Amino acid sequence: MCGRYTLSVSNKPDVAKLGLQNADRFNIAPQSQVLIRTDASDHASAHWGIPLGGSGASRFVTNARFETLDAKPLFRDLARCALLADGWYEWQRIGSRKQPWYHHRGGDLFYMAGVYQPGIGCAVVTQGATEPLAKVHHRQPVLLNEQHLGAWLNGAQSSEELPTLEISFHPVSTRVGNVRYDDSELIVPVDIDEVRAGQTADLFS
Repeated sequence: MCGRYTLSVSNKPDVAKLGLQNADRFNIAPQSQVLIRTDASDHASAHWGIPLGGSGASRFVTNARFETLDAKPLFRDLARCALLADGWYEWQRIGSRKQPWYHHRGGDLFYMAGVYQPGIGCAVVTQGATEPLAKVHHRQPVLLNEQHLGAWLNGAQSSEELPTLEISFHPVSTRVGNVRYDDSELIVPVDIDEVRAGQTADLFS
């Protein structure tokens, strides 16, 4: 799944000049305004989350499974979109704790496949994680590059029609779990052995 992601604009002039995001974001959370590419190949700002039970609902769906996209009434008639990103976080369960990992392409822009309802909201489309990402979490966003963006927006029906992007990943601070934090320190690698040692020490403190 995808619960948090990043998008910097200070190093992406083409994205910055769209005027839809004014600052680098390192902890984009559900129910934020996010930057999308629509099925009409325009860019827009959209609410991350599709309400359950109508526009006044208090519960939102932020992820949609690629495998059942056409079977679920909530998603079946939605338009295709893609969310602009340069990284995302997944949480790995280690004992009783969850360790966040940052997934990225060295700061380069990529897209996460999505579906949206104009004026209402959008959701990230996910698939089973590929190796070696499956070691961290069993799901991941459906990833797109500029070359294959059109295939998704035009209705690609299987993952065979889409690219497999090379992704790097490393453990990061658990601070990312708090939406109040949104700074570049969130994506800095941490020593997983030190984290585990600290967790063990906490148990006996």
